[in-house]
Amino acid sequence: MKTAAMTAPPGAVSHKKISLAKLKPYLFMLPAVALIGFWVYKPLCQTLGLAGYKWSMVPGTTPEFVGLQNFTKLFSNKDFWPAVKNTLFYTLGLLPFSIVLPLFIAAATQTVRGRAQKVYRALFFVPMIMAPVAVSVIFQWLLHPTNGLVNKLLIDLGVIEQGIAFFSNETFSRLMILLITGWKMIGFSTLMFSAAISGVNREYYESAKLDGASNIRQFFTITLPLLSPTVMLMVMMSVLFASQWTFAYIDVLSQGGPYGTSTNIYYMMYKFGFSDMNVGLSAAAAALFFIVFGLIALVMMRLSKKYAFYDN
Repeated sequence: MKTAAMTAPPGAVSHKKISLAKLKPYLFMLPAVALIGFWVYKPLCQTLGLAGYKWSMVPGTTPEFVGLQNFTKLFSNKDFWPAVKNTLFYTLGLLPFSIVLPLFIAAATQTVRGRAQKVYRALFFVPMIMAPVAVSVIFQWLLHPTNGLVNKLLIDLGVIEQGIAFFSNETFSRLMILLITGWKMIGFSTLMFSAAISGVNREYYESAKLDGASNIRQFFTITLPLLSPTVMLMVMMSVLFASQWTFAYIDVLSQGGPYGTSTNIYYMMYKFGFSDMNVGLSAAAAALFFIVFGLIALVMMRLSKKYAFYDN
């Protein structure tokens, strides 16, 4: 008795095999796409939807549609503009820690050979793998106004007469948050730049040495242009994720204070949602900054295509 495959025309069988071959890559991608859709795009759509509602998340209550009222309240909120200003402060302030210092450290340690190079890179990378909460507790102890090691040293050296409450001081609070976050970021950026420098063709440096170029000249004429794609990537990451990187330290060390001088947009959204129980206002802020950061990402991607140099 003949089966369906035996009775089918040869062209139909080959066409079916080609269709299955084209479909197979998408089947392999399906689990990843499903997970991304469930954990990323579903919450994103829910957040965008909640931006038009007033809701306190109290059990038994239902969201009340208010249209664009949440956005109007957002711009008139007393915490909004200080949070935006502090976000700009953190974003610009992190650039030296995520770009300038790591770039020079990576270039300087590149000449170190053997096991010493790995030791140097490991020492710079260790802060990055430490848990933010643990780092916050350590710095909370170091900068304690009465028992902290930093204040004790400053008093012993005669710099100050009494301890400074760094995280309760309007002048020092956001500066300390910036320095702690920057210290954490140096290791990751250094590792990224070190990996990029390792991929540069050594023949360029040998030719430059034969021409009498100094190490500084080699850095600015060879290393920096060839690292421009990595530099642009790290700039984009710093700009887009500065608020996210500082969130944990703000939450543990200063709670956005004193008087909102150290808060940022992420902590502001967190307070709207979980302290004020105003989910609609929090969602409106999230939707607004989703659009803003999306536009920034598009601009930086265009700049990267225009200015990044690839050694082809």
